Parts: sequence; structure tokens; C-alpha cells
Amino acid sequence: MTNAKQKALISDILSQANKINEEHEAFVTQFVTRANEELYVLLANMMRVCEDIWQSDCEDYLHKQMRKELQQKWGIKTQRNTKTTSLVVRYIIRGNRQLVHNYAKVIEIAKTEGIKSDGLAQYIKDKGSIDAVRKKVVDVEDKKQQLKNINDANKRLVELLRSSKNIGTILLNNSENRYQAKCSDVKFSLTLSVSAGNEERAVATIYPSSTILEQCLSLYQLTCKIAALDSGKGDFYAACKEHGMNVDVVHRWMKDNCIASAEDAVEMARAIEIDGYEYKRSVGKIKIAA
Repeated sequence: MTNAKQKALISDILSQANKINEEHEAFVTQFVTRANEELYVLLANMMRVCEDIWQSDCEDYLHKQMRKELQQKWGIKTQRNTKTTSLVVRYIIRGNRQLVHNYAKVIEIAKTEGIKSDGLAQYIKDKGSIDAVRKKVVDVEDKKQQLKNINDANKRLVELLRSSKNIGTILLNNSENRYQAKCSDVKFSLTLSVSAGNEERAVATIYPSSTILEQCLSLYQLTCKIAALDSGKGDFYAACKEHGMNVDVVHRWMKDNCIASAEDAVEMARAIEIDGYEYKRSVGKIKIAA
């Protein structure tokens, strides 16, 4: 229960907070929003200068003259192959490389989407902000690079597994004219088996699928990197829980694949890595120390 004094204090504090909220909203409307809108217009004007240069018949000369003035008047060096967009923004901003890069990137993105200078300000406003325009493309590029890294890692794993010692042999009852040989894009046969003591009884083969194989290779990488954390420090159990894996099953997987210890798993994980890439799509927080 609150007494009258406490109620008055609470009311006063909430009243102050609400008043400040109103002042903040007025500030954002009057200054931040207006400033952003004016900035978008400035970027549109920068793009218009770019358009004038693109449409001229003396783009090379304008490049040379702008680079010369940047060097002589402001001591700013630029390369001969600098894009028109970056050069124009650099000439106007004359400082803060990151800002120049961000503004130029937004103009280039808008250009690729068919936006012209007279529609740039509205285009940025519709997207939400300059960062929102730039980040969308950065995210797409990051995902493309991440996918490439994953594919490279899987290719490396394929080479590693094909050259490794057998962990067993499967003899099928009817192995004539195996269809697997006709599927050049699938490097491994996929066989379903059930445990029968120390043996595995093959019960079916799966139609060759590069998609399923990629998933299997990715799961192999994930399991290997989780096994690499099996040092008794708790990270191993946390990783198993995070990725929905059973600790005992991972240990059996290690035994089946002749991975005797966490150290062996670390070596395998390092061998899979491509240019220091860490497999982040499934592995999440797992990292293998260099």
C-alpha cells in the first residue's frame, strides 16, 4: 500500500517523465527529422552532380580536374580509378572518409535500383534512413560471402574425407550398375543403416541429392567443432545443449569416426577451415582457438 505522500511523489515523477517525453518528441520533429530530410536533399543534390557528369562528354576531364583541385587545395589524394560517385562526394564533403563512403554507397545503390536524383530523398525516407539503405546491401553481400565460405568449407571437407582412412565397409546385395556413378555433382553415396551389435545393417540407399549432402557435411562440421570443445570445462555441454545434441551420442559419433579426443577434433576442425573462416551459420558461438 502507498500513502498519500508516496502517491504524490509517484505522480510528480510520472508527470516530469511525460513532460520530457513531449519535449523530446518536439525536438525530434523539429530538429532530427527535419535535419535528416534536409540531409536527404543534400544527397540528392550530390547525385544530380554525378548525373551531370555521367551525361557529359568530358567525364574523364572532370575526373582529372576534381582530383587535381582536391590535391592542390585541400591536400586530399585520390586514385585514378576512383568512381565518379565517390569522387563527387569526396569533393563536396572534403573529409571523413567513412561519411564519404556511406553517402557514395547510398547513391550507387539508388542508381542500381533505377532511382534518379529527383527521387532520391523520398527513396531514402521510404527506406527509413541512410543506414537502412546501406545496411540492406551490406547484409546481402555478407550472406553471399557467408554462403561462399560454407561451400568452400564443405568442398574442403569432401577432399579430406575422400582421402581419409575407411571407418568401415558396406557391401550391398545388389550393387550392379550403381546410379551413384551417374551423378557427378554428388560426391558420396547416402545409405541408411541400423545398428546390429558391432555392425551396421544397410537397409536403404537415398537418391543422390547435393542438397542433402550439403546438409550432412554441415552437420559433420558442427558435430566436429562441438567435439573439439570436449575438454571438461563445461563449454562442451553448453554447446550440445545449445544445438540440441546429446552428449553421449556425440561421444559415440567421435568413436565411430575415429576421433579419439577433443585434440583430434580440433585438428579436424582446423583442417576444414577456409582462410580462417569460422563456421557461424550453425555453430553460433563456437570458436576453435588458433
